[in-house]
Amino acid sequence: IAALRLAQVLPGAIASLARRHLVDEAPLRQTLFGREFPNPVGLAAGFDKNAEAVRAIPALGFGFAEVGTVTPLAQPGNPRPRLFRYPEARSLQNALGFNNAGMAALRRRLARAYPAPFPLGVNVGKNKATPPEKALDDYETLIRGLHDLCDYLVVNLSSPNTPGLRELQNEDFLRALFGLA
Repeated sequence: IAALRLAQVLPGAIASLARRHLVDEAPLRQTLFGREFPNPVGLAAGFDKNAEAVRAIPALGFGFAEVGTVTPLAQPGNPRPRLFRYPEARSLQNALGFNNAGMAALRRRLARAYPAPFPLGVNVGKNKATPPEKALDDYETLIRGLHDLCDYLVVNLSSPNTPGLRELQNEDFLRALFGLA
């Protein structure tokens, strides 16, 4: 992320990256929900948790990206170590715990970067300290606070590192949540 932040302020750096990585071929482009996707390869949430490199990411060749996961309030995530490598299984385990700078910081950064040069999503989640019965309040805060600075929102209900989050994967909660949109 630090190198991409730097590329955003160095004259010609983004153009140089784009010359090497950008794919611009008509058969890959499509328009969905009124927004053109340059290609079908996107960058999932987790790489740019705090929207620090939104203007540089398209130059890496991605057709869209998600920032986040963001929570209403900043939180440090789980104690380190929180990323584990299992070479024999050729896998990684992510136990980051939604470490992020919070909605206010993300909103400030998105206000400078949006509209982005490609479709931009925001992945939203509840704070670790928020009890399940108050989770809808967290999601409502995030939806109302960020919907105007992105092309789509992704509701994260699957982190095993956030207490009570998976309990929200039920029809009643989802109906209430989608009723907010």
